[in-house]
Amino acid sequence: MATHDAESGDGVKAPYQRKEVIGDCTLYLGDCRKVLPSLPPIDALITDPVWPNCPQVIDMDKFLEGGDRPYELFLETLNVAPKYTRMVVVMRSDSDPRFLHTISEHIPFFRLQVLPYVMPGYIGRKLGGDEIAYCFGEPLPSAPGKRVIPTYAPKIQPDGRQANGHPCSRALKHFEWLVEWWSLQGETVLDPFMGSGTTGVACAKMGRRFVGVEIEANYFDIACKRIDEAYQQADLFLSPSIETVCKQEAML
Repeated sequence: MATHDAESGDGVKAPYQRKEVIGDCTLYLGDCRKVLPSLPPIDALITDPVWPNCPQVIDMDKFLEGGDRPYELFLETLNVAPKYTRMVVVMRSDSDPRFLHTISEHIPFFRLQVLPYVMPGYIGRKLGGDEIAYCFGEPLPSAPGKRVIPTYAPKIQPDGRQANGHPCSRALKHFEWLVEWWSLQGETVLDPFMGSGTTGVACAKMGRRFVGVEIEANYFDIACKRIDEAYQQADLFLSPSIETVCKQEAML
């Protein structure tokens, strides 16, 4: 893990507080609206942003940054984001999809995908628990095993979304599935609302380069730790990726 100061070589203050490079992952502690303008083009933007009805209180009396103005925050972020080919936005199933009207028409809507759990939860009168991934842009090229883009991700057991210190943690297997379907090995994935780093962990495990930005120092540290552990722990029992299966089919 390499730490970089928030000051460039010529003495100019960088647009971030800290920068950590872990394997093929580059993580920035700072406001994504200040960091993103300095980034080169990326291949896919996969994120779980601050959505309209997200929990606003995250730690006793501490409020979620941007929770009081999610529409404006998302628009301001997209306005300065680097060029990308595909975008996936994950929200809870009861989040208002009109939140996504801020996305430019230049990247067309492709489809939604469902990220289900084996055991549903209750949100008032709503039977909830599932998340929805809204997918935009150009899908991956058709290939053996990837001809038809599915609706449903694998169902995750209750322990598949483990608490990690972030109030809105997400299931790693779901994000591995999204990374698999919306990026290729060696491509760069950006998450401007990195949180505890689930998108980055998925990228580290699946051979993608990753760029993540997080404004809260506590969650940034959690993300760094999780991504570093992902590189150190070779998952010998991880099922073969769709891309590996495709290559095997092509050889038959």
